[in-house]
Amino acid sequence: MVRATMKKKDKGMRRDKAIPLYYQLETILRKKIVSGDYAPEAPLPSEDAIAEEYGVSRITVRQALASLEQECLVVRLRGKGTFVSKEIQGIELSRFTGTIEDLILMGLRTSTQVLSWAWIDPPERIRKRLQLESGKVLRIEKTRRIEGAPFSHVLNYLPPAVGEKIRMEIVKTKPMLMILEEDLGFQLSEAYQSVQASIADPEIAALLEIRVGDPLLRSERTVYDVKLRPIEYVISLYRADKYAFGMKLKREKTNAVSRWGVV
Repeated sequence: MVRATMKKKDKGMRRDKAIPLYYQLETILRKKIVSGDYAPEAPLPSEDAIAEEYGVSRITVRQALASLEQECLVVRLRGKGTFVSKEIQGIELSRFTGTIEDLILMGLRTSTQVLSWAWIDPPERIRKRLQLESGKVLRIEKTRRIEGAPFSHVLNYLPPAVGEKIRMEIVKTKPMLMILEEDLGFQLSEAYQSVQASIADPEIAALLEIRVGDPLLRSERTVYDVKLRPIEYVISLYRADKYAFGMKLKREKTNAVSRWGVV
């Protein structure tokens, strides 16, 4: 007689020696916590239950939970279990093509550390974004922090007409968009932004206090004034565990067709 057996579902764990199981499990649990699948202060399944669900040993589970505890994402109480931390720190941009005010508000919630400040000959790609035929641009490298923890690495590229007016002291205290409007008198009109997935190299991992290869969100944005002149080009790398983009889709009806558009 042949007995049928049921194979356990693959929970996203890869038997790949290049990616330790505890790290894979840690990544899966982190995503569940940050996304809200596990609510703040809610208990996580027991170590035995997690081990059974993902087909790993209890030692692997403990290693993953220890890493999450170091990040203050969970609290482990002897004899009671593991609980999601009361406050999960993160920033969410409410709309994918959000308003300039959305970006300024995000900047006000964070602090800035300036890493470098230099006039450079920009790559051709950046020169085109700023619509410059020649000359140098001001490049400002910085990190942004929330609640004392780094969450983004930022490179600002500013054309001469803008960069010559900026002072380092104010960059440390205000979001760049607010500086452009309030201190330099530019009237901001719109911005074009693209977002893609990336990973941390050794330099960025050290700056953002994460591990090499950890996931990042890479954003590139060009900001325009009311005359549609580019006044800033910025590249940002966000920790994927502390930052998320959202989008709202709206159905627009015409005489002939219906289409979905981002608002």
